[in-house]
Amino acid sequence: MTLIVRSVPGPEYENGYAALLGVTVGDSKASGRAAVAFVTSSGVDLIERLLADRPGLALEVVARGAPITELPSLVRLSEMGVNVSLVVGPEARRFHPKLWLISGGERFHVLSGSGNLTAGGLLENSEQFECLSFESGDEARVEEQIQRFERLIRDAVPLAELLRTPFWSVWEGQENARRELATRQSELDQELAKNADSEVAKAELYEDLVDLYERTKAEVRIPDKSGGTRPYVATRFKQSIDTGQKDGSIVTKVHGIVRKPTEGFSHLAEAGRPDLMVETLVLDESKRYHRLFSESTKERARSNLDAYRPERE
Repeated sequence: MTLIVRSVPGPEYENGYAALLGVTVGDSKASGRAAVAFVTSSGVDLIERLLADRPGLALEVVARGAPITELPSLVRLSEMGVNVSLVVGPEARRFHPKLWLISGGERFHVLSGSGNLTAGGLLENSEQFECLSFESGDEARVEEQIQRFERLIRDAVPLAELLRTPFWSVWEGQENARRELATRQSELDQELAKNADSEVAKAELYEDLVDLYERTKAEVRIPDKSGGTRPYVATRFKQSIDTGQKDGSIVTKVHGIVRKPTEGFSHLAEAGRPDLMVETLVLDESKRYHRLFSESTKERARSNLDAYRPERE
C-alpha cells in the first residue's frame, strides 16, 4: 500500500486551504471531518468557498465551544449544511487539535498541523501541516486515523442540542464584552509587537555602527603630525553611538551625524570608502532599521553621498 507524505507549505500545496482543495479535487463522493480548536467568520468564508468548489463534499466540524470560537460562525456553518459539534465545559480549554480526515474514492487523506479553521490558520499565517495520503483499502491505516479522531471528539455535543441550553444563552450574553476585550487585547499585542520590532532594529543598528567603527579603525589610515599615517580611530563617533545605545537615542544620534557631517566623513571620502559611511547604512533598505529614519534624514544621506561621489570621479 502506497503512503504519500507531503509537507505544507511545499511544492504542491502552499497552505492548508490549498491542501484541502487538492485532496478533494475530482472526488464527487468525498466527505471530510475536521477537529479544530477555533472557528471564526474568516474560516467559515473559506469553507463556503470550498463547498462552492466541491459541491458534493459532506463536511463535519468539531470545535472548541469557548472563545476564541465565534458563535455566529458556528451557526452559519450549520446553516451551510455542515454537521457541527462542540467540546464544552472543563474540556473545552484543553481541546486544541487541527486534524482533517478526507475520505471517499480511492484514497484517504489526513491533514494535520498548526492551523485552525480561520483565514490565518489555513491561508495567511506562517503555519505548517503534514498531508498523508494512502489507499482507502488500507484498512489498518484508515482505522487508526478514525480512532484517533474519535478519541479527540469523544466529549463533543451536537450544536443543535447546545442551542437549547442556558450555556448558549450565557455565551451569547458575553459576546459583546468578549469582543471589546479581544479588541483591546489586539491593540496591546500590536503595541507590544511594534515596540519589540523597534528595539530589535535599534540593537541591529548599534551593532552595524560598531562594525563600521571597528572596520574604519582597521582599514583606514589618515596623515599624522610626523608626516606619516596612522589608523583613523573615530573616538567621538564611538562615544556618541555608545551613549545612544544606553539612553535609547541612537536613531537621533545617527540623524545628527547625517545632518552635520564631521571630519570623519572627509577622512572616509579621501580614503574612497563610502561603504564605511553612516549614510550607507541609513539608505540600506534591506536593514530592519531603515524604516526608523525619517524621509528627511534619508534625503540628506543621499545628498551627502552625492556630494562625495563627484570628487572621486
